[in-house]
Amino acid sequence: MERLRRITRNLPTLLLSFLLAVMVWALAVNSIDPSVEKVYPNPVTIEVIGQAPNLMITSDLPQTISVTLRAPNSTWNSLLNEKAPVRAIVDLSGLSVGPHVVPIQIQIGIRPVEITAQNPRSVNISLEQLKTRSMDIHVEVRGELAIGFQADLPTVSMTSATISGPASLVDRVSTVKVVNDISGVKESIVRSLPLVAVDENGVVVNGLSINPEKVTVTQNIAQRGGYRNLVVKVVTVGQIASGYRLTNIFVFPPTVTVFSSNPALVESLPEYIETLPFDLTGLKDDVETQVELKLPAGVELVGDQQVRLQVGVAAIESSLALTNVIVEPAGLAANLLAQITPNATDVIIGGPLGTLESIKVSDLRVLIDLTGKLPGKYTITSGFTLNVPELRIDNLLPTSFEVVIYPKGTTPPP
Repeated sequence: MERLRRITRNLPTLLLSFLLAVMVWALAVNSIDPSVEKVYPNPVTIEVIGQAPNLMITSDLPQTISVTLRAPNSTWNSLLNEKAPVRAIVDLSGLSVGPHVVPIQIQIGIRPVEITAQNPRSVNISLEQLKTRSMDIHVEVRGELAIGFQADLPTVSMTSATISGPASLVDRVSTVKVVNDISGVKESIVRSLPLVAVDENGVVVNGLSINPEKVTVTQNIAQRGGYRNLVVKVVTVGQIASGYRLTNIFVFPPTVTVFSSNPALVESLPEYIETLPFDLTGLKDDVETQVELKLPAGVELVGDQQVRLQVGVAAIESSLALTNVIVEPAGLAANLLAQITPNATDVIIGGPLGTLESIKVSDLRVLIDLTGKLPGKYTITSGFTLNVPELRIDNLLPTSFEVVIYPKGTTPPP
């Protein structure tokens, strides 16, 4: 009995001692491995579990959440190295069709960690019944074939497709179709094309799965009797100017469609149709023009087909070395004069062969651009041209000139 009294009398002292010991232990631990509160920097992706297989999520969910944690430094090292994963779980177990507010559960694979904040704490989720439906595939043909061609009915590799998704979207679908564009086509079609689901207004219904995603569309295209495609053959006469060369001759379109009420006449034609002769005589520049075709009697072009001809012409270039070509100023103000040293130069010029063959040294000048220059002394190293625009300077010796600009009526400074 006396012992019990003694223990009871000393109990407050014992409790205080225990609390003090715990506090000292906590302070010691915290001083060695202090706790830090901060936002977890790695992305925490939301995971959905427990979803019934016959339900679909039709609302948008955030991809990640933000989490603020308090933990010792040693724990943070494991967290940041992702040795201890941080997970955000949305559990849909037991939920049925309709809207729901579901809390986001944070799971951390290490202790001690305190979750001090998270954003968001919950998500709004709408669940809808998953529905599957089989529908026939329709082929929608768009566009017009090239003139003179006809098409058989298209066929598809599969006649039906299965659509699946939220019941409200599946119920909106009136047609599953594939669009086959035949605009300007001249040959048979074999294409792999995607399927689309549309409502009664032709608007595409998104958010559905379609199986198969694509089908192969086959459509035979053939030319009608009396029609034929022929290559355009350009006929030329004459020669371009001396010193020039042809770089290209293009015709557009390269083929044309012709028609005759007598199919045998069309079939008797060669594989090409000639243009009326185009005269190249004396050409020095590119030409683009419309040309006529040499059509046999009883044969005509189909529709408003115009044939355009492009002829490319370029000068045959060469180069020429000249000495003692006079150097003159250009662009100088009317009240100024210029003294150029040296006043003649050796130059290699390039350009059309015909121009080079006719040029005389006495007619050629190297021009120095002095536009905007005021009286004074200058060393000019650029801005050199020739007084013949068709020619260019390929090399110049010397490469710099001393120029003294002075007013008219005065003598140049020494």
